[in-house]
Amino acid sequence: PSYRAAAPHTEADMLSLVASAPAFVPPTGLVAPAMQPLTQIRMAEGPMYDAPLAPSGMGAEFINAERAPISSYVGASWEAGDVVYDPLDLCELWKVSANNPDAAFLREAELKHCRLAMLAFAGIIHTSAGFHIPGEIWAVDDWSAALSTVQAKNPAALGQIFAGIGIIEGYTSKGVFDMWFGKTTVRAPGKLGFDPLGLMPKDKEGAAKMELSELKNGRMAMIAVAGIACNHYIPGSVPGCPFP
Repeated sequence: PSYRAAAPHTEADMLSLVASAPAFVPPTGLVAPAMQPLTQIRMAEGPMYDAPLAPSGMGAEFINAERAPISSYVGASWEAGDVVYDPLDLCELWKVSANNPDAAFLREAELKHCRLAMLAFAGIIHTSAGFHIPGEIWAVDDWSAALSTVQAKNPAALGQIFAGIGIIEGYTSKGVFDMWFGKTTVRAPGKLGFDPLGLMPKDKEGAAKMELSELKNGRMAMIAVAGIACNHYIPGSVPGCPFP
């Protein structure tokens, strides 16, 4: 094969190479700015990790407003020694997306479950001990079969029960949607204004102790009812449980 000789470099070619050489040399005295983590940059704009999709004037200020941390709620750190117990960071999920609930909504849900569990625990004890509401329809000693028995004997009674639940849920739903976004101006979590016996102290310290007592008893009741249910459907799973 034949090889073609390369054309000799002209003086203009050599000058262009020399002139372009500084373009490949980094400038002295200039330091590239340190890159900050994306989370820190976005947190500077508001408490959320990212700017909300809602435009300004149409919900952005409402969604991204400052909110009360979970540490400000009564009983948030009682069992953990003044350290908030939230290993899964569920109370921080609202910072990721407005589709996730604020700590205020989670406290409302916790208190509702606490109260239902306390009622359920008291009902299981009385039913198992043979105490019933007057009437043959309620004479059921097996707490787990009480609902199905009432439905079989008198379906209308079950309808009344669900109607009562609906009325209570409708009445207590005031302000719940605002709690999802951390707004507690309508009402605080769990405070329904229902205190017919006047047991809630008027002073702030006494009220906080009463709220803590309710919370602790409610948490114990949730654990107790869960244990009773496990022992019922899995006999012997909870040693020493007196309820079959």
